[in-house]
Amino acid sequence: MQPKLVPAGVAAALAVIGTAEILLDGQFAAAPAAPAAVLGAVVGGMLLAVRWPLWGAAVVGLAFPIAVAGGLDGPTGAAVLGFVAAPCWAGYRVARASWRGALAVHLLASLGTWIAGRAAGSTVAGVGPQAWENLFFGLLAWGAWGVGLVARRLRDRAELLARLNAALDAEREAREHAAVAEERRRIARDMHDAVAHSISVMVLQLGAVRSTLPAGTPQADMLAGLERLGRESVQEMRSLVGVLRDPLTGPASARQPTLVRAGELVDEVRAAGLPVTLTVEGDLGDVPRAQDISAYRVLQEALTNALHHGRAATTVHVERGPDRLTLTVDNELTGPPSPGGGYGLIGMRERVLALAGTLSAGERPGGFTVRASFPLGAA
Repeated sequence: MQPKLVPAGVAAALAVIGTAEILLDGQFAAAPAAPAAVLGAVVGGMLLAVRWPLWGAAVVGLAFPIAVAGGLDGPTGAAVLGFVAAPCWAGYRVARASWRGALAVHLLASLGTWIAGRAAGSTVAGVGPQAWENLFFGLLAWGAWGVGLVARRLRDRAELLARLNAALDAEREAREHAAVAEERRRIARDMHDAVAHSISVMVLQLGAVRSTLPAGTPQADMLAGLERLGRESVQEMRSLVGVLRDPLTGPASARQPTLVRAGELVDEVRAAGLPVTLTVEGDLGDVPRAQDISAYRVLQEALTNALHHGRAATTVHVERGPDRLTLTVDNELTGPPSPGGGYGLIGMRERVLALAGTLSAGERPGGFTVRASFPLGAA
């Protein structure tokens, strides 16, 4: 609830209480004009306090003189409650000079007490009651003001603590991001030093061996294909290292994994000695990015496994339907199958399942088949 609605709610509650008091109290029911005027001052003052808390407290304080002027012995019960609510609200809402609301209620209550004493016509008999009423209404006004002031200070402290907590959260998040960035840079350095360097050495050695072979021979062509594959692997590794160092400004010129380049991937493994036949059905240009990358990686892993387990005839079939992308890699086995699925099949399965797809990978009579299916509407 908005804080400014509090005095409006108090005004509504006091209106109900004051009306019930007038109807149920026999003295007020016989002459309702004076208590109704008192109730109007209290309710009007609380409504005024929605925007001007100090002026609202002053109007509520007028209830006591109005009651005495109307022939009542003192303020009504609703007015007494207003004497508590108005200074309390002033202390809570007004940063400076909020004490003026309590002072206004106290002085106006004292004025009502003095008017009542003058009307009684007895100073000796009225000294005691007037002194007590001044003390009583003063305690009400100043005590309520103190409660509102304490509530305001507690609110300000809570807001300060909330701001400090937000600042600490932001600082902690910044430190976590900095730690992640540093760890990514460390991983990038390790990958570059350990992997990219080794692959580069392997490419150089392949080139040295190829230079000893006659040009145009199948062995020389195979080594040339492996050299090219190695150089592209180094380039892709450097791209990955760049992304790890800065995920927002990684090199955009590196080769991006996409099924549109499936022919290039097939040419690479074919140059490495694996006879592969590729067929594509449907348009692969508008496949969603997530499915496109995952399908390319599954194809890459399946062809790598086929190359490792025997250079036998392999067929690749990619079908892009209206709502599903299907990839099938089927290769003949020239020897006994390797035991276990290894981490390659686990990685393929995780990629496919992450996109709500299905993956089947297993032996068949005389061969091994990997089939992945991706729903194109999966997020």
